[in-house]
Amino acid sequence: MKKANAGSLALIASISLLLGAAPAWGASAPPLSEVRVFKVESARCTETIPERAQSTQMCTHRGPTRVSVMEVGLGNNPMGRFDGAELNGQRTPVCQVGNISQACAGAGTVMGYIYVFDLNVEAPGWFQFSNSSINGPQNTLKTLLNIR
Repeated sequence: MKKANAGSLALIASISLLLGAAPAWGASAPPLSEVRVFKVESARCTETIPERAQSTQMCTHRGPTRVSVMEVGLGNNPMGRFDGAELNGQRTPVCQVGNISQACAGAGTVMGYIYVFDLNVEAPGWFQFSNSSINGPQNTLKTLLNIR
């Protein structure tokens, strides 16, 4: 499997989150190499979160809020939390098809997942996502974002 390049990773943020057909699992699983929040949506606004951002910036999010996380590589223990409380989320597989990253639709090789967590923000707090690589080096990656 070709290593995902920055251009293909940028496309992940614009992927439709509709579930496609079962992904192709022909290649060995790529190790987990990146996790990051890329979008926070609430009734007040939608923010695209830049890499290495530590906090939301555009508005004060309150009420029902959706947090989207990109995972590059495959993990086996995904965990989303808001202020320490465990969250349930949905995940959509992302496949590498040639030079394009897209929601898996029966073609390509799974290269990661998009996770979406729905939460109710009553006050500013910390969102955290972590996962451990499914194979060597079996590292655990974590991302934190202060939701204002």
